[in-house]
Amino acid sequence: MRAVRWHGAGDVRVEEVAPPASPGAGEVRVRVAWCGLCGTDVHEYRFGPVHVSIRPHPVTGRSAPLTMGHEISGWVESVGDDVTGLVVGDLVALNALLPCGACSPCTRKDFHLCLTLGHLGQSADGGLADLLTVPAAMAVPALPGMSAEATALAEPFAVAMRAVRRAGRPTGRPCVVIGAGTIGLATATVLDADGNTVTVLDIAKERIRHAADLGFEAREVTDARTSGLQAPIVIECSGAAVAGDTAIRLAEPGGVVVIVGLPGGPSSLDLADVALREIRIVGSMSHLADTDMVPAMEILAAHSERAERIVTSRIALADTVTHGFDVLVGPERDRHAKILVKVNDAP
Repeated sequence: MRAVRWHGAGDVRVEEVAPPASPGAGEVRVRVAWCGLCGTDVHEYRFGPVHVSIRPHPVTGRSAPLTMGHEISGWVESVGDDVTGLVVGDLVALNALLPCGACSPCTRKDFHLCLTLGHLGQSADGGLADLLTVPAAMAVPALPGMSAEATALAEPFAVAMRAVRRAGRPTGRPCVVIGAGTIGLATATVLDADGNTVTVLDIAKERIRHAADLGFEAREVTDARTSGLQAPIVIECSGAAVAGDTAIRLAEPGGVVVIVGLPGGPSSLDLADVALREIRIVGSMSHLADTDMVPAMEILAAHSERAERIVTSRIALADTVTHGFDVLVGPERDRHAKILVKVNDAP
């Protein structure tokens, strides 16, 4: 079968590999429909290994070369013994987390905080391939009427859902989202669906235009002290080095700042300002299947047209490197929020 495999920084190849094993007990094999290219994938392409395992991973035992991709939709092709709730032909999204199940966070069901957390596409083969065999618990069924394309957005929307929940799942409040990439636009969509007034900020004119085209108030990032823009809820999704400090400045006294974006290094924050204005800063890491991905599916089903318009390019699996990764590290990168790779048509 075809697979897009990470061998090293700048060395990602479209290859022919053996298909995955037939599903064992508690497993399903998925015929992949679409797989999104994520910022973490791009970092692995440019600078890896960042999270890709180059030694056997403690949870999976796997190491590079590995098939990339963790934003996955597809159809259940076959099921192993002891699988309930899934049948052949079901459209599903995959929760890509591979926790150990035994550490302290796992025992309290904070699987996303596992001390040795693995991921599809980094610690085991991912979704940029024709077929994928995974534990059935990773498969989250799409809602009736959802397209395979919208279902492939379930993972970034689950990240957005968790960030909004970490902010207290506000309703009817002014909110600011920093970053008009996939996670920022998904977060803005979730906030908007809950009846909030959302302003999306970015520094790239192309991304600002895209956010505006999606119906959001979109503005260039400016100094909050002079712009007059402040809100009780600020969610930072850009990962820019200065964005954490910007988010604090944008929060009104007593406000909440949620940090989702991952800076490439340490950031400088004005902690005196945090104390004097009682700003609450919380982190938001990835997602959980039941509490984040399932309600994310509901948002996607109800707002599928806007969600699918977050996608800025759709490419073939064979073009993943030339029309995907190379574009996302090149001069056209600011034009894109989400590139989806089409792997297979419906069976």
